Amino acid sequence: MTPARSDAVFLAIIAALHLLIGGGHQYAHGVAEVGNTPLQILFILIVITIAPWAAVYLAWIRSLRIGAILFSAAMAASFFFGLVFHFAFESPDLYSNVVPEYRDLFLHSALGLALVEFAGFVYGAHLVLKWRQPNG
Repeated sequence: MTPARSDAVFLAIIAALHLLIGGGHQYAHGVAEVGNTPLQILFILIVITIAPWAAVYLAWIRSLRIGAILFSAAMAASFFFGLVFHFAFESPDLYSNVVPEYRDLFLHSALGLALVEFAGFVYGAHLVLKWRQPNG
């Protein structure tokens, strides 16, 4: 396996882990009856769910660097979205506002997402620098 292919496989592994933890977090939203606004749902669908897989596809088929740019951007945007809504601003999505019965599940799945998203951003940014084209 080539180094570029190995890097693309690792992006796919991070994306799969992100999707798995995201599914757990969506479950936590459901059982805790914490809804999202239509705009949040659109962001979750496009940026958090689809964009990482589109990035993996681009990294695999077209250009690892282009895929890594999209992956890193999607992971950074996802991280900040979660940081704002789960930990910073007063909203129904703020972990401390979740009913006590499901607060731990909600908190731990949100923290898991934050960890994977931050790691995905860092790894994607690393690949962008690793696979940059030489100047001139």
